[in-house]
Amino acid sequence: MKKQDNKHKKAENKNYKLFGLSQDEYKEIGKLLKHEPDDFELGIFSAMWSEHCSYKSSKIYLQTLPSKGDKVLIGPGENAGVVDFGDGDVLVFKMESHNHPSFIEPFQGSATGVGGIMRDIFTMGARPLANLNSLRFGSHLHPKTPYYLSEVVKGVGFYGNCMGVPTVGGEVVFDECYNDNILVNAFTIGIAKQEGIFLSSKCEVENIVVYVGSATGMDGIHGATMASEEFDSKKNKKRSTVQVGDPFTEKLLLEACIEAMDRKLIVSIQDMGAAGLTSSSFEMADKSGHGMMIDLDAIPLRTPGMTPVEIMLSESQERMLLSCRGENLDVLSSVFDKWGLSCVKVGEVIDEKNIKFYYRSKLYKIFDVDMVVNCPVYERPKRKPDYLKKILPIKINDYEIPKNINDIAARLIMHPNIASKRPVFTQYDYTIGTNTIVPPGFSAAVLRIKNEGNGNKLTKGFLLDINGNSKYTYLDPYVGGALAVVECARNISACGGTPVAVTDCLNFASPEDPETMWQFSEAVKGIKEAAIKLKTPVISGNVSFYNETARKEGGRASKIYPTPVIGMVGFIENIDRVVTPYFKDDGDEIFLLGRLKGDLGGSLYMEYFHKDFRQKPMDIDLDYEINLHNCLRSMISGGYIKSAVDISEGGIFTALTESSITNPDKTLGFVVEHKDKETRLDAFLFAELEQAFVLTLNNKVKPKEFFEKASFYDIPIEMIGIVKEGVIKINSAIELKSDKIKKEYYSVIKNILSK
Repeated sequence: MKKQDNKHKKAENKNYKLFGLSQDEYKEIGKLLKHEPDDFELGIFSAMWSEHCSYKSSKIYLQTLPSKGDKVLIGPGENAGVVDFGDGDVLVFKMESHNHPSFIEPFQGSATGVGGIMRDIFTMGARPLANLNSLRFGSHLHPKTPYYLSEVVKGVGFYGNCMGVPTVGGEVVFDECYNDNILVNAFTIGIAKQEGIFLSSKCEVENIVVYVGSATGMDGIHGATMASEEFDSKKNKKRSTVQVGDPFTEKLLLEACIEAMDRKLIVSIQDMGAAGLTSSSFEMADKSGHGMMIDLDAIPLRTPGMTPVEIMLSESQERMLLSCRGENLDVLSSVFDKWGLSCVKVGEVIDEKNIKFYYRSKLYKIFDVDMVVNCPVYERPKRKPDYLKKILPIKINDYEIPKNINDIAARLIMHPNIASKRPVFTQYDYTIGTNTIVPPGFSAAVLRIKNEGNGNKLTKGFLLDINGNSKYTYLDPYVGGALAVVECARNISACGGTPVAVTDCLNFASPEDPETMWQFSEAVKGIKEAAIKLKTPVISGNVSFYNETARKEGGRASKIYPTPVIGMVGFIENIDRVVTPYFKDDGDEIFLLGRLKGDLGGSLYMEYFHKDFRQKPMDIDLDYEINLHNCLRSMISGGYIKSAVDISEGGIFTALTESSITNPDKTLGFVVEHKDKETRLDAFLFAELEQAFVLTLNNKVKPKEFFEKASFYDIPIEMIGIVKEGVIKINSAIELKSDKIKKEYYSVIKNILSK
């Protein structure tokens, strides 16, 4: 009988599907290894080749983003980006998503999202100063929205408050496109001395590899893979993939790491985030150009009997992998012992670019580092979505003007996307450290830094904002991507700050869908061009794909709108000149700086009243935007401006009304006259993509100087009304009572949370 050639060939390991690998990827791994991979090998490759870790579908687009600038010291590639803040200080910041875990287990998912991004910051040697977040939930009428909102906010507040890091700003958005896929994007910024920055890429041959922090447990296994696939009806079975956080341990880990760094005991360090020990070891080895020996028997375990693949893929929180020189190991151990944390030698750095794993005192596996980290990079098919054929410029005359525009205006200001988020941000301690100058709820957060070399005079400050508009990105991905950058810059400029750099969090549906990839590429193009024009390089960030949930029995997947979110940092030299958006005094004159086009396409008004927002949004003139911002900042630095706010969601009506009712000390109002007879009143009131600011002036400013300043920048300006207590009035069409509107404005989110 003839022998079969494949008699001794190992059968195909069908588990590759469980590890989230495609059949082609499985075959490629087999070719690289020259044998059929076992579960340990599949686990390593699946984690490092996941979308979450490899950016295999987005890398070709991300590489086009600007990442260099006058203030940029470290761009993409490290744990976080770094900018020069002057006087030897640097600011370190990054934003990441924790969407899938937060949808499965909203409290722990959001809490560990905050914990993870803070570790990225102090891994760089920076002490975290502030957190922001972008939270997106389903329709406020959806029965599960109150639960998700409540639990996510509790998780965010719990971790940040326990760490002693204030949460100073953010956004909360409701839309039915998030009914099946909520989004939780977390941003952290920290401060360090330039010479005190630590990198993951500095391992040296013969360094000791050290594991510090909490023990490894079964939580979070396959977390990176789970974050790289769509949901289905078995969502609840994925709960074991969600990490469980302990902020009190993380606080100890922060202090221990900072002390060890200050004492120069650490050479290189990497957070054990997505894919845990797998990503931290392979990334450190790859970036340094070396290899490692890792003893799996030495890994501290919370759950006895864990298998090698479980050890490598666990995403248990509050852990770090670092390298140190052999002579410093004992002192390093004493530092972590003082803080009550594990500090265990688990290996050493070797010259050959391999990672050798030992298990039960024997050599277990050897991996070529390049083989594992060099995931296939995909240029996936793209196709312009068919629905965009019906997205055309608005024909305003096809829509009637509301007979009672007064009622429409009153209801619009109560929309949960506009109403005050105070019931959310008051659950965060945003005053920890007493450095928060402008708290959550206004244009941008402003923090101060004590300048020790200037008699402790508090002058130097920085500004933070986070923003995105998924609806406009759905209607025109290019405009939506650009708008996310521009809107952050507007909010920072309205406070008197100069935008410096950004981090991004790009939330999209499946990259295997050609329509999604077209949306993604266009949104990145919009971000790129706006960032170049505004001189705000993208120095860090994150991509979150597969934000969709499969319907039962093969129905169409429930997809989120494409949601690029931008986190921006700006500088201000003198915090005494910071401007807030709310009106200050009765009788102040109100000015409009910039131009109005009155295009209602895609606006909240069109969605709310006409039940049709699917029109092409107006393009953004980036050159005009730059002039407008420069003009406004010049006025603020000159001491001319009392209040300033941009025009965004809800239009100029919302900008005026919020400026009236958000003053923390009094309830004001306004009387404004709409004089442009060529623009319909509803278009004047509710158009959103306007390139203009609403201002009030300091009383000592002579109007002539003010108008000359605007003329110098070739920006139009006109007086449109006055601040007046008690009434919100525009022509004879709108007349509302300020105190009644204010009460309702502050009660909307509270009512959602109480359901």
